[in-house]
Amino acid sequence: MNKKISAAEQFAKNAEQYRDEAVFAKGKDLDWMREAVQLPRIQTLLDIGSGAGHTAIAFSDLAEQCIGIDVTPQMVDVANQFSAGQGISNVQFQVGDVENLPFADESFCVVTCRLAAHHFPDVEQAMKEIKRVLKPEGVFLLVDHYAPEEKALDEFINLIDQTRDPSHIREYSLTEWHAFFTKNELSYEEIKKWDLTIPFDNWVSRSNTPEERKNQLQQYFQTASPVAKDTFHIKYKEDGVVESFCLKSILVCGRRKKEKR
Repeated sequence: MNKKISAAEQFAKNAEQYRDEAVFAKGKDLDWMREAVQLPRIQTLLDIGSGAGHTAIAFSDLAEQCIGIDVTPQMVDVANQFSAGQGISNVQFQVGDVENLPFADESFCVVTCRLAAHHFPDVEQAMKEIKRVLKPEGVFLLVDHYAPEEKALDEFINLIDQTRDPSHIREYSLTEWHAFFTKNELSYEEIKKWDLTIPFDNWVSRSNTPEERKNQLQQYFQTASPVAKDTFHIKYKEDGVVESFCLKSILVCGRRKKEKR
């Protein structure tokens, strides 16, 4: 199955649940993103993989115009209803593909992408498009989970994520992200790192993970190496069933370099 179709179908199942989920609705990373912009004025902002709309809405008082795009029509509908319900008039959501953005060159002062990049089938093409639509000296803010540099830990967390949700493509390492930014003439600054605690039952419920794959996940967690258990803070109930773990998370800020004349 086409990975873009897979992602759209996956998130169509529970669009309203993503609107209400605290991880997306109330994360402190929204405040950190706002603080990181450091621009006196934001005329135009684009949020990529906008989901239920939380990021674009969080910037609605700082930007004159916010546009959010998502590949899932049901998510776009939920986001538009969500913003309208709050009386926000300068935020609009539409169906769109990060690998082929329907906007002119240098259209946006700020581009944001929060907890979505690990679903991009072609992250290098996505980064080219992000750079293309950014104005010179514009800001790109990325929030996502990342893989540790150690190969075994990288393989472990990506296996976990892909088992839970096959539309997951990859959690990239910070070395990989640095290269993606640099290749597209964006500066690279790691603003904040944190461990995002994930309650297991809520996590698999949100993705409608089938019972067979839930059992696989339990086995992977229960047989994880001591280093993986420590790195991802895996916690177990008294009966040995996994209760929670953490995803390594980061906020990266990149500024498009002004071209020399």
